[in-house]
Amino acid sequence: MAFLLTKAPIAPDFELVSHCGAAIRLHNTHNGLTLLIFIRGHWCPYCRRYLKKLQANAARFVERNVRLLVISPEPAATSRALAAEIGASFPILFDPDGAVIDRFGIRNGPIASKIVLPYPAVFLIDAHGAIVFRRIDRNFKRRTTMHTLFTAINSASL
Repeated sequence: MAFLLTKAPIAPDFELVSHCGAAIRLHNTHNGLTLLIFIRGHWCPYCRRYLKKLQANAARFVERNVRLLVISPEPAATSRALAAEIGASFPILFDPDGAVIDRFGIRNGPIASKIVLPYPAVFLIDAHGAIVFRRIDRNFKRRTTMHTLFTAINSASL
């Protein structure tokens, strides 16, 4: 389900470490849009394919001043290996305890579960921290298309 939000809620702030070892905070001084992508993990062929599509469109995100952040529930070493394999030019952040996944309300299963598995989700966040678009795919085989992402980005940039 996709939503272009008119009264946009503020995204919960967080700070996670990226595959490069840098601490990245959501609400920082970035003056453009942030595209926040949640993936299930390196083992998921649908996530891998989606990350490759994001990488193939990386220049288009940069042209539009969109910061791309990916969050994985996997540990640092696995996220680093995945980033190297796909040649990621964007940070892959790790959230192995699911704290950020839970703050965005996208855990697939009860919070008490020891298994951290998010629904595939996309949040487009403006420079003020407001969520201007979101899509949460309950079907793990579905992902938000590049066309839909760029339509949302173009609409939010107006």
